Amino acid sequence: MTSPAPLRPSRAPLLVRLFTAPLTPAQVERRARQTLRPALQLMVVLVPVALLSWLGYVAFDLWSQVPPSLAPRHRAEALCFALAHPDLVTGERFQPPMRIEPSAAMMRDRFTPETPAAVALRNVMHLDESMVIREWHRRAGDFDVTCLWLRLPAGSGAGEGSAGEARHWLVLSWMEDGDLAVCNFRFAGSGYSLSDQERIWGQRLVNRVLVTDNFRAGVLPAVRLRGARDGTMPVFGPPSAR
Repeated sequence: MTSPAPLRPSRAPLLVRLFTAPLTPAQVERRARQTLRPALQLMVVLVPVALLSWLGYVAFDLWSQVPPSLAPRHRAEALCFALAHPDLVTGERFQPPMRIEPSAAMMRDRFTPETPAAVALRNVMHLDESMVIREWHRRAGDFDVTCLWLRLPAGSGAGEGSAGEARHWLVLSWMEDGDLAVCNFRFAGSGYSLSDQERIWGQRLVNRVLVTDNFRAGVLPAVRLRGARDGTMPVFGPPSAR
């Protein structure tokens, strides 16, 4: 006959062991480390991830507040961009005492290379001589530029409004092969005649943009602009007038 297997002593329940066989401090510390180790490992992973996510959010928020960098589509637009940059020699910005709103356009394939800019401009804008306050011509780099002070109706419709409601526009135009390039600068002044300030700041504007480096055939001025997100160009003038 086989002898019965020896009986193993039964283990006391955990609650009983906690009161009858208390752990030593070393055992408590070891078990605490074993219990906390998974939580610490998880924190080691989650804290850097949370920090990187926060930094990414801050960077995106700052980037979203910075206006986009715009490149000019053609020379006429590049001149408006250049006017918004500090002067390369003096470092001064163009800051007239009145509001000046720039715009630019390129009319392609509508004229022959021999068409004078003054004729092409009158054709496009439907001008009559009563609208022309002053006209002069200036050589800039490789181009002949026509400059005009115009008296246009406040609503910008060339055939509407009276002389008393007119707005004053300084327009620069030139031909690039058969394309007509136009820069418009609408001044805040109104009335039949130009004011002294308009004459002074209009001439400063012309001198600022009609430089040789801006009119090299086949090459656009190397300028970019921090513009509005809707693509509009900045308005020149005192902050209170903008």
